Amino acid sequence: MKTIIKKPHIFFLSLIPLFILVGYIQKGNVIDVTIYNTFFAVKTHYWCYFSAVFISLISLNYYALNWAKKPTIPILSLFHIIFQVAALIPFLFCVFFLNTKTIFTSNFLSNSVDFYAILSVSYVLFIISICLHVLNFSLALFRKNS
Repeated sequence: MKTIIKKPHIFFLSLIPLFILVGYIQKGNVIDVTIYNTFFAVKTHYWCYFSAVFISLISLNYYALNWAKKPTIPILSLFHIIFQVAALIPFLFCVFFLNTKTIFTSNFLSNSVDFYAILSVSYVLFIISICLHVLNFSLALFRKNS
C-alpha cells in the first residue's frame, strides 16, 4: 500500500487496460442520460475509452511529479485513490448489468436497483476524486522540496 501511495502513477497505469477491456467487452450497451427534457444515448464503450484516456492523463500527472522529484501529499494521494476506486466499482456494476437481458437481471435487478442513481453516485465520487487530484498535484507542484 505504501508503494501505491508513494507512486500512484503505477496504480493508475494498471487501470487503463481494465477500462479498455471493459469497453471492448460491453460494446453493445447504451447508457441513456436524461438532462431535463433532453435525452442522450451514449454507448458504453465510449464512456470506457474516455475513462481510459482520462486515467492515463492522471497517471501522466503523477509520473511528472515523480520525475520532477516533487513528492505528493500521502494522505491526499490515499483519499484520491480511495474515491477513484469507490467511483469505479458502481460504474462497472452499472456497465455490466445495465442493458443485459438475462433472467437474473430482468427478475431481480430491473425491479430493485435504480441504475441511474448508482451512476449519479459514481459521478459525484469521481468529481470528488478529481478535485483531490488537482489539489494534490497543485500543492505538490508549488511546495518546496524538503
